[in-house]
Amino acid sequence: MSEFNNENNTNQQPTQTTQPSKKRFKPKFPWFKTIIVALVAGIIGALIVLGVGRLMESTVLDNGGSDVNEASNHNSGGNTLDGKSDKYDSVNQMINDVSPAIVGVINMQKAQNLDDLLKGKSNKSQEAGVGSGVIYQKNNGSAYIVTNNHVIDGASEIKVQLHNSKQVDAKLIGKDALTDMAVLKINDSKGTKAIDFANSSKVKTGDSVFAMGNPLGLEFANSVTSGIISASERTIDTQTSAGSNKVNVLQTDAAINPGNSGGALVDINGNLVGINSMKIASEQVEGIGFAIPSNEVKVTIKELVENGKIERPSIGIGLLNVSEIPEQYKDQLKTSRKDGVYIAKVEGNNGLKEGDIITQIDDKKVKEDTDVRSYLYANKKPGDTVNLTVERNGKEQNIKVTLKEQKSSNNNDSSESESSSPFN
Repeated sequence: MSEFNNENNTNQQPTQTTQPSKKRFKPKFPWFKTIIVALVAGIIGALIVLGVGRLMESTVLDNGGSDVNEASNHNSGGNTLDGKSDKYDSVNQMINDVSPAIVGVINMQKAQNLDDLLKGKSNKSQEAGVGSGVIYQKNNGSAYIVTNNHVIDGASEIKVQLHNSKQVDAKLIGKDALTDMAVLKINDSKGTKAIDFANSSKVKTGDSVFAMGNPLGLEFANSVTSGIISASERTIDTQTSAGSNKVNVLQTDAAINPGNSGGALVDINGNLVGINSMKIASEQVEGIGFAIPSNEVKVTIKELVENGKIERPSIGIGLLNVSEIPEQYKDQLKTSRKDGVYIAKVEGNNGLKEGDIITQIDDKKVKEDTDVRSYLYANKKPGDTVNLTVERNGKEQNIKVTLKEQKSSNNNDSSESESSSPFN
């Protein structure tokens, strides 16, 4: 694992990564595996030394910051071969214009109980780590900031450093560990600006992009790295504090380092195409970073601001993609299908059985588990019903299921021996 050391700052430690936990669901097939992607730790050093505290006890519900500014040219994706901007004469001009929208997010922690004191935490708030954030809306003197959840995880208070180096207090509006997103609000927005959101669905492989943030903390505040979109459509498995999750990301070779988490990935017109969130951290790997697409960030922001959290529907099943099952096991499943989703575990009595293969959800064809998740998260809420078309013992059946609210799993709880990864 790559290390980022600073002799003058004892708070900086190697990159925090999310380690594989003991999987609570044990699939029937030994060849089942997940991809482990290391989260880029905007939380530097002290989170490792001090341990992970509890999340901020309260959130502030606020409806004022639910909307984002959309770029006027957001429908035209890609860029010319020479990288010419529609708005700026130079990269420097673009960076200078966008920079006031990029902030540092400071995670402050203090001891909450005796155990925290024994772990070395102070009874006074101290800087535990630094990440980045992006101002996406200004409203009546206030500013709304989007960042990664892992940047503020465990915070007893949050401070924001503006582009002019001024530090102000921030309120937590909403957070979601599974998408790794959080929204903050500051009441002092002088000298700042709100970034415009590009249409990330129009982003193409090869597009020029720039990562803006605070690599390794505030010492290197307002840093910029450049690269291209290495892949515009990636679905990867991640481990979060709320459990495993499949996420859609933009892959880039722009350098992303600890402290960049929550910062902006912008195009040549200075529009936000993604929030820098993750990288593969390994000595054998270089230049593989990931950003949450701006279109998904926009949807998440709206829910977090309006509700303070994200309520996700769940069918209550553990899934495996049929396409990932070797041919020699297909006879056991009594199917010749090449796609669909195999139900490996059923929670409760919802009419589904282990061994069923989901081929359709309502009127949408299902090829893999991401089709199920995407449809549910985009169209359904807990309490709604869905009609599942399943193949059971070679015969097609239609089953109506009432959706539950998805429960967060705790990767640190080894006592929970049975669960599914992924679990819907």
